[in-house]
Amino acid sequence: MEEKIWGFITSLFGKKQYVCPSCHEHYTFSAMHARKLADKDGQIHCYYCRKVLQQLH
Repeated sequence: MEEKIWGFITSLFGKKQYVCPSCHEHYTFSAMHARKLADKDGQIHCYYCRKVLQQLH
């Protein structure tokens, strides 16, 4: 049970990295911040060129 709670907390506050496929700008967002930035389709757009960002693994 404790592992599930810890996994949930790290999923909220863990950092995720994204890159723009067009201008190659890199971004790092917490999972909570990424959800706030996402549009209605769940996609995050580049600040500069507005292309959809790709998540790095």
